[in-house]
Amino acid sequence: MTKTICIYHGNCADGFTAAWAVRKALGDQVEYVPGTYGAPAPDVNGADVIMVDFSYKRPVLDQMAKAARSILILDHHKTAEADLKGFGVDMSAWTPPFGWKRHTMNVAQDICEGIPYASSYVIFDMDRSGAQIAWDFFHPGEQRPALVDYVADRDLWKFSETRSRDIAAWYFSHPYDFRVWSDLASTLETGAGRNAAAAEGAAIERKHHKDIGELLKITRREMVIGGHRVPVANLPYTMASDAAGAMAEDAPFAACYFDRADARVFSLRSRGEGGLDVAEIAANYGGGGHKNAAGFQMPIGWEGEAPSGQST
Repeated sequence: MTKTICIYHGNCADGFTAAWAVRKALGDQVEYVPGTYGAPAPDVNGADVIMVDFSYKRPVLDQMAKAARSILILDHHKTAEADLKGFGVDMSAWTPPFGWKRHTMNVAQDICEGIPYASSYVIFDMDRSGAQIAWDFFHPGEQRPALVDYVADRDLWKFSETRSRDIAAWYFSHPYDFRVWSDLASTLETGAGRNAAAAEGAAIERKHHKDIGELLKITRREMVIGGHRVPVANLPYTMASDAAGAMAEDAPFAACYFDRADARVFSLRSRGEGGLDVAEIAANYGGGGHKNAAGFQMPIGWEGEAPSGQST
């Protein structure tokens, strides 16, 4: 039996919800692996590989394609789409429904025709989150659970769902565990459940923003990133989106960073349509992401560019 591996964006609610959508369709026979940008890929020799809300850089994927039986990428990151142009068969314009059965039939046909590399298919869609793309692909014709759309609403930074921020704080307070995620999904399927979740999340959200406000007062400083002198703060990734978003209100973009054992990790945020494209800025440092939210890694101790544009 062919091994199936699902690689999802690790430490990310959208990535984990995308993996949860895969698991709802394919179950426990799949190996679920959190993916980290810049980290080595797992061993995929002879495997059917699914990547949701995540993809590796082109050189890594080219090597994976030499070892895997098939590769399916469902992603919505702008820089990944540009980096992977021409990789595999682009299904973005295909007519749904899709589904795992249709995909495996395509793979079987490719193998029968003797292609000399992994049967590879991709979908990129900037209008849906990774979780929405994964649910729509693996559950054709089924209505999305409210959890999927709430997670997408926050990941895409729309906040158009009722009490979206409070409900985001609620699900973020729970561990990334598939059984827990199923319980959260059940809760959000009723009006009473959504009200209870939002009420619980409101206090968490209030404390979250109080902490961010206090910490920005003592950690905010400036760096030159991508040729722009911008506000930055040394804060954990759990605060990065809201903290950098707040600082970006009066700047072209802003950044938060934290130190891992092996790297200094930056999160960039800009505001709305008028904000700078931080995906392009992150790409200059080997990172990527979306127009208003992106990230990259640098060596520990990196303090931005010198005013002349030379790295310090």
